[in-house]
Amino acid sequence: MQLAALVTYPVRLAAATTRASLGSSLGTSLGIASIDRLAAAVNEIIAPDRPLGRMIARDGVLDRLMAADGPLERLLAEDGALDRIAATEGVLDRLLAPGGALDRLTVEGGLLDQLLRPGGLADRMLSDDGYVERLVADGGTLDQLVALGETLESIQPRLAELALIIPALSTSADALGQAVGPLGELAGRIPLARRRQPAG
Repeated sequence: MQLAALVTYPVRLAAATTRASLGSSLGTSLGIASIDRLAAAVNEIIAPDRPLGRMIARDGVLDRLMAADGPLERLLAEDGALDRIAATEGVLDRLLAPGGALDRLTVEGGLLDQLLRPGGLADRMLSDDGYVERLVADGGTLDQLVALGETLESIQPRLAELALIIPALSTSADALGQAVGPLGELAGRIPLARRRQPAG
């Protein structure tokens, strides 16, 4: 039996039972109309192109979650993640222990208290002209970052061209240095008197 059929089985069973049990022709017609609308709504919800339909489709999210070596199996397996979290002296024990992380977070004057007190970080972040407001405002930090990303993306091809040109420039500079070196040595051999320009 397909998963979709299994999920809708209770609704279809209720529809069949209601149809069978309704006595009067008026009651039957009203009951069938309501049940038909309910069945149509359920069919719409589990249609293959809808999120729930895709989730319960064969090889969909639900099948992958419940596969033999899927995430749910690994989570619930013996000595799996859930066992390690709930183990004695495990993460949950340490979190909930007296003086543990949760106590330190929720104690008066603790991190959560400082965060949520009037004028605290949460107030400053969420107030008018606060950090969040400046972050998401038109032309704010987020817009500037997006614009910077677009600018970097536009100059990326030029940077790639420069990366190709730089080794050639380095080679040319080396060749120029090798050519100028002997000329410098030659100039050094000319006596100083010959190199001086005669006085006008």
